[in-house]
Amino acid sequence: MTDNNTNLEDNVNYLLSGPGGLGQSFAGYSSYDPVQYLTGNFRTPFSQTTTANLYVSGIGVNNAVQLDSRTIKYFFTGAPLGSVPFALGNGLKITGISPSAYNSADLTAAGTSIQQIGVVECTTSYVIVRTVDAILQSLGTYASGGTIQYNVMDSYNSTDCDVRVTVTGATDRVFVSAQLDQKIDYQVVTASADMTVYTAIRRYKAFINNDPVNPDFIFQPDAIVVEKAYPYTALTGTGSLNLIETVFSSIQDKPSPGYYRYILEVYFQTFGASTDIYVTQDELRVRSISAQVVKQ
Repeated sequence: MTDNNTNLEDNVNYLLSGPGGLGQSFAGYSSYDPVQYLTGNFRTPFSQTTTANLYVSGIGVNNAVQLDSRTIKYFFTGAPLGSVPFALGNGLKITGISPSAYNSADLTAAGTSIQQIGVVECTTSYVIVRTVDAILQSLGTYASGGTIQYNVMDSYNSTDCDVRVTVTGATDRVFVSAQLDQKIDYQVVTASADMTVYTAIRRYKAFINNDPVNPDFIFQPDAIVVEKAYPYTALTGTGSLNLIETVFSSIQDKPSPGYYRYILEVYFQTFGASTDIYVTQDELRVRSISAQVVKQ
């Protein structure tokens, strides 16, 4: 009788611990065609079918207008540019404007950063950006100055390989696999420069945003699951790196119970002065990611 009670208790505990067997909470993404270009955005779109500039040197500003509580329009100096400089979602660095409330650092300090949402419209003559929260007071009338820049160096940049899974029990394991082929263009500003390209799978954990009107999850970086480094030294001028092929096969991850995103990301690390070298374009080719929760 004792054995029967013990077996019953074991079975109940197993059921309460969450779903079992292979294939629970499986998620995957893969793309072979068409070619996509990395945008470097904080949020989607992480890639686009047309060329995306990952480095834009300073574009002069000759006017700025606050359109409403969450959007600002910046006008480029001079004649229209030859092409549209920024992709939707780019988080721009804006400096040198008077009044300073229009600058990206001041907007961030006020809790209304333009990095998370970024560009919502861009032409050859102007760019419109959206702040993550409402601007609580008028930014004032534009007076003078201003430069807009964009670059993705020394930070993790998400690709479109993004999956979500649910871990329900303490014994659950997540097996993650991914691959990425990428062709990277660069521009060296100094005589020569070094750079390391990292390809990584990063784990993000979900938190409720506590917004009763628009309830949703907020995902925060939780861990680097796996990473590969590709160092390059004495790069000069402008050029392209040889095709970088990365494969991660059945990497085991053991997060606590919760809801997670696994994103395949790239990181461009500079050495010396951060302005010595820039990645100008990252062409994403064959790429995929999959995640499977398994009970042990």
